[in-house]
Amino acid sequence: MKTISLKKVSAVAVASLGFGLLSVVPAFADITAWTKYEGNVTSISLARATATPVANSAVFVNVGAKTVAVGTVAGATTTGAVTQLRGTLSSYPAGGFVQVTSSTNVAGASAGTPTVPAGGTVVIANTNNTGATGANSIFIRDEVAAAGLAAYDVTTTATTGLASMTFTPTVAGTYVLTVWNDGPAQGATTVGNNAIDSNEAVQTISIVVAAESAYSNTLSTAFITPGLGGTGADFATTPAIATADVAVNASATMAAAARASITVKLFDSTNTAMVAGKVASITAEVSGPGGVIVNANDVPAAPTCSTTLTSPNGRSVTFTSEDEINHVYVCADGTPGVSTIKVVVTDLAGVKYTLSTKTVTFFGAVTKIAATGVLTNGAAGGAALGVATAARTAGVTPSAIVRATDAAGNSVSGLTFTLKSSNTAVMTETITCNEDIKATANVSSSGGSGFYNCQTTSSTGAKSGDKATLTFRIVDPAGDGTTFLTSDVAYTIGGSAATGTETIAFDKTSYAPGEAMVITRTAKDSAGNPVADGTASPNYSFSKAAGGAAPAAGTYVAGVSKSATSAATSGIFAPVTPGSFIVTATAANGATITATATVTDANAALVTQIDALNAKIVALNALIAKIMKKLGVK
Repeated sequence: MKTISLKKVSAVAVASLGFGLLSVVPAFADITAWTKYEGNVTSISLARATATPVANSAVFVNVGAKTVAVGTVAGATTTGAVTQLRGTLSSYPAGGFVQVTSSTNVAGASAGTPTVPAGGTVVIANTNNTGATGANSIFIRDEVAAAGLAAYDVTTTATTGLASMTFTPTVAGTYVLTVWNDGPAQGATTVGNNAIDSNEAVQTISIVVAAESAYSNTLSTAFITPGLGGTGADFATTPAIATADVAVNASATMAAAARASITVKLFDSTNTAMVAGKVASITAEVSGPGGVIVNANDVPAAPTCSTTLTSPNGRSVTFTSEDEINHVYVCADGTPGVSTIKVVVTDLAGVKYTLSTKTVTFFGAVTKIAATGVLTNGAAGGAALGVATAARTAGVTPSAIVRATDAAGNSVSGLTFTLKSSNTAVMTETITCNEDIKATANVSSSGGSGFYNCQTTSSTGAKSGDKATLTFRIVDPAGDGTTFLTSDVAYTIGGSAATGTETIAFDKTSYAPGEAMVITRTAKDSAGNPVADGTASPNYSFSKAAGGAAPAAGTYVAGVSKSATSAATSGIFAPVTPGSFIVTATAANGATITATATVTDANAALVTQIDALNAKIVALNALIAKIMKKLGVK
């Protein structure tokens, strides 16, 4: 019978393990000098340093090894190479081939300094040991000056190791990285042969790579803001980053400053801000007047529309996003009208998405103004009437609202008005106007761009009952500089409530339980005229608990102050208990003013209906009895 040596059995066993998780080397006593030298590496350990591998992102695998002391080995190279590790992607999905590279900067160690045993250095290169380029492998060699080296153990974790191997997968799938101690074949005298021999320690690690998060049109945003963050004709040098849409009404006159700025923010399907190279392109397409110029930087820049935008350039501009934030500047080209700007994103697969469509109204020269009086009853003795606040909130009311339009009816921004009074002893020609800002927070907005909130002033000599007409005007741009576009508002003068009379009233004399109510306070001055607009109206209370919002003070306009404009908008409701109840207030002159109303009894109506039904039943019974008597029926 033929005898098989233990050495051969060991070699075959190790070879059969191949790409298993760990190859065990044979005992030193049974191998040659070169294999003893090779056999100093008893195991290799690998640890994935990238927590969640994703396609097109670098994946790091830290490498460690365990050795035993070897002493002097005959035939060793002059450098005494003790550890020679080679790695390769031994398996990867179709289309996912990437060359393995290496890094000496293992997390946990200082930059550029891998963890190595004392007395050794690490040489890492994308070449085999003879200097030829390794097509898909990385060669890591630990060199020592002496032929002997003490045993050491570098156990890898996600943050430490002898060195690291890096690859960038291009597609999703499973990637298998194999690392082995690459030395000479048994009996050979050349260090390393790029092959896995039966006497070499081997380790593999399988890494599942997820698909890269793609562009999300749902999570990405595009917001437009007027001008460059300024208002009216006052444009800032640098645009603001828009975080919400604001209606844009801008001059058609070409200028260096943009008339609108669109902030485009790109996010992937995980709602993570996208980085450069993750989308193919962004396109801004213009329909209508104007054009666009673009800026892919995070930080907005001051655009130069008048020098950059040259027709027909700017009608459709395509650019590559540098990262999450990008800017599209909308420029005027001298033509009034409504412009539509469509923002289209093309992903890496070539799929086009319409992210958003915005509109900009370019207005021409003003051709008409229309003033509407809001507070038109000025105070006797002189006082400002209304406020000119641009951002109107609840209770902030102008004296008049002026709207300016061009020939096409588009609102015109950036105008300054003057005032003429028919009687300066009643109303002065002092005027302050600010263009209205229409935003979510401005709940009392007059209409936004092209609408102007104005304040007027009564004269110091004005007295109750006086009248004057105020003419709001602006120089007609189509004229010779001496003609004006105008609009008139009639004003009167009112006195004080303290020297006059006030009343309070319900809108009805009778209410169903819980029915909406409107409370009206009326005030006249000592001359019997409505008190000045803006005069405070008193708070009030009920003799029975009413529902809804608590009663509150208000202000008089044309001598009237209501709790609501109508029952449909009222927030105050009648008591639920039947019977009469009273509303009470204290007038400015100290008098107590009241009004009385009644809450009907819902059951009373039901009783009346039942009584009526009983009466009908009695009458019907009498009729039946009469008929039966005539028929002789007993």
